[in-house]
Amino acid sequence: MGVRVKVRIEHKGHYVDVVALVNTGFEGDVPEVLIPIDVAERLGIWPNLPEGVVVETYRTASGLMRVYRIGGARVRLIVDDEMKEPISSFIVISEFSDEVLINDQMISAMGIVIEDAAKGLWRLRGEDRVRMSII
Repeated sequence: MGVRVKVRIEHKGHYVDVVALVNTGFEGDVPEVLIPIDVAERLGIWPNLPEGVVVETYRTASGLMRVYRIGGARVRLIVDDEMKEPISSFIVISEFSDEVLINDQMISAMGIVIEDAAKGLWRLRGEDRVRMSII
């Protein structure tokens, strides 16, 4: 099943609420959120990429993948209809992904603790309440 959470991605006056896969295998040095093309379109950053976009190659479990990396985003975890504090983030656009992913740095910054990945159970660091994955 995996752990999926609701997040709000904000970039230059636009935002979108989406379900994101908590992906500890998506490792990085800074918080990142990987989004597919349709989410990038909803944020108004595709196909006309903003100034400052960097084209990079990421190594994935499936091989090498070209992505478009954009700074200046903020991502908020949404829990029980409450918006948590925004986390500064990079947006990584993938032409081949069909799901939003948050990386290990974002997971840590959000305080997400995976209790049971197969059952989709998670909690917030410092809390006892275990939550179910968003489906």
